[in-house]
Amino acid sequence: MGIVCELYRMSDSKIEELKKMETEIEEEFLDDLYANVLGECHKENDTVFSMDKGWDITRFLIKQKDDSGDKFLQALDHKYIKSDQVKRIYVLLNKITNEQIKDICNRKLMVENQVYLAKRLENWNEANFWNYILPHLEIYKGAFKKASELNHGIVFNFK
Repeated sequence: MGIVCELYRMSDSKIEELKKMETEIEEEFLDDLYANVLGECHKENDTVFSMDKGWDITRFLIKQKDDSGDKFLQALDHKYIKSDQVKRIYVLLNKITNEQIKDICNRKLMVENQVYLAKRLENWNEANFWNYILPHLEIYKGAFKKASELNHGIVFNFK
């Protein structure tokens, strides 16, 4: 078992409520309403965007490709991202292509930076590596697109 990541789309007001909750209560709230496939807020690829263990490699590569002057994509390291930031992140994400991600990929740098799972995937052949990593980029883009369209924020949840 490894660490997987889910992105939850929700309103800024709901994010503010979450931030005020004690950690255990927040985790239970997210688990019951979003993570649980029977939860009332669980709608795959709408309110819940699930990623396998390659999420951190993809996030690292996205941040390496950040061409904004202020390195705005560092916001992907935050648990809560409100709607105004989501919109800007979506614009930046939408500019990043699979080819650009491949061009800036440095597996040794990922291992040195202790990016989750990078050590284990370091010696994977190119086709297998990219077939595993690139779909995560599309999930990031899809989540931020949907949230941007609906003027919502994103909450990261790691399991």
